[in-house]
Amino acid sequence: MMSRHINIPDNVHIELVSDGLRIDIPRVAQCNDGELPQVVSLLLPKASKDDLQSQKLLRDLRCHPFDLAALIEKGPEALAPVSKRLDLVPPWRYEGDSDGMASDVHTGAIGQRLTPDEILAMDYGDVLWKKDMSLQLALLSWTKESLIAAVWEAWAQAAPLPDAELALREAAGQPEEPPRGAANEGPSIAEWLAEMAEQGRLHLPGPQFHDVEIGLHIVGQGSEPAADASQSDGLAALLPGVPGAARGLSLVAAVLMQRAEQLAAPLRGTKM
Repeated sequence: MMSRHINIPDNVHIELVSDGLRIDIPRVAQCNDGELPQVVSLLLPKASKDDLQSQKLLRDLRCHPFDLAALIEKGPEALAPVSKRLDLVPPWRYEGDSDGMASDVHTGAIGQRLTPDEILAMDYGDVLWKKDMSLQLALLSWTKESLIAAVWEAWAQAAPLPDAELALREAAGQPEEPPRGAANEGPSIAEWLAEMAEQGRLHLPGPQFHDVEIGLHIVGQGSEPAADASQSDGLAALLPGVPGAARGLSLVAAVLMQRAEQLAAPLRGTKM
């Protein structure tokens, strides 16, 4: 049935539409005034993705990854050998029986008798079915992208991963571990010390201390600073259960500030 050699005339318009393949065949009707040109428009239906032929193609690509790779690399035309091997037939020739073909050339897919124009339209559709793999996929409700995605989805469902994100990272390669430094940023303390020693700058403050500001105030000799309530509470919390801890720590702080004042006094005399 599909092996006959058919030439499609130039005046026959064929277009892929959402429901299938529309074929417009010009005809001449006889009337009282003579001949009247007219167009017979016929629609060859497309299959759904759940159709037997559509699923046959999907199942085959699931089992033949090299054919899928050819589809990805070269496009739908790479599936011509696959279509021939599977003996895929167009939806208008499919009856749903075991052989997948309509038993009579004059019978359509739903078993109804066909008009001569319908038979001719099916013949034209057969020619394009064998010639254009992109059209063949479209008539099976597939595109290159949707068919590839369906195969990948079938593979994923057949072998689910407990942690897909982790598997993806492992397949792509784990990123290099960040340097071990403060908060995982910058060089480690050992690397920083080694660099400072090599440059003779160990006596200088590190980069994180350049912006530190210290304010000093004059403390009178023999005077004790007034203990701030919040400061006293904070000092007392350092030694819970120790009587007079806050008072003792305040005295230590006062002595340290006095000593700092004594060390700072000569420096004030050198200011310009």
